[in-house]
Amino acid sequence: MSDLKDRPINKLAIDSRKLWEGCILASCVHAVMLAEYPFTLDENQWSGGIYVMENYEGEKAALVFSNDEDNELMLGMCRDFMSRRTDLVLSEEYAMSHYRGAPEEIRDMAQALSLLFQIKDGEKYLPFVTAGFWGEGGQVFSHDDHEDWLDHGGHILETLMMPFEEAMPYYEVKCSMDTPRMEIAERIYRERIQCPTKKVVLKNEEIAVLEATGPYNIDVCQEVFGQFGVVFEE
Repeated sequence: MSDLKDRPINKLAIDSRKLWEGCILASCVHAVMLAEYPFTLDENQWSGGIYVMENYEGEKAALVFSNDEDNELMLGMCRDFMSRRTDLVLSEEYAMSHYRGAPEEIRDMAQALSLLFQIKDGEKYLPFVTAGFWGEGGQVFSHDDHEDWLDHGGHILETLMMPFEEAMPYYEVKCSMDTPRMEIAERIYRERIQCPTKKVVLKNEEIAVLEATGPYNIDVCQEVFGQFGVVFEE
């Protein structure tokens, strides 16, 4: 049933700390642009150490990081409706086959995380997972090699793995960011990654910049910032 059944475990060329930093940058950009573009609300979300991103094509990725100073990747899961595996994936057995050989704690996490990937199949809801990977001892493993991992969902995370110097110009164009909001996003990003467990404060003058682009959406901005440790100045 599973094309992963007899495949060995491979080490992926992923720096889990840099991946976390990429998630933080994407979240900073998303949050500063949200007042103007509230329809993007569900594209980036945090819940504790769990980061979820989803685009308008239904591609989805979820990452679980250790909730401490290290922020190491513990688990990743992807859904790509264009994957050649789409005739295999609709089952709990297939979703979990991506984590065969992983520590029991990881397999338990994957079982729980797969609930976020369920789609309706007839009368049942089943997980639709095309790629999976996990972290151990600072390294990242998968039953896919890097090329297959990218082909079956890892490509969703490519922007998150860009260095800051490449990612920021990309976001500038993609999100039509002006200079003031780019500066706000960069400041928050740098403070957040420097002190991962401390709150970062968005200053009143920065809040005013965001409010000017969408005054009725500033409460939503505040809520999204709060998901990854950024609070508004009182």
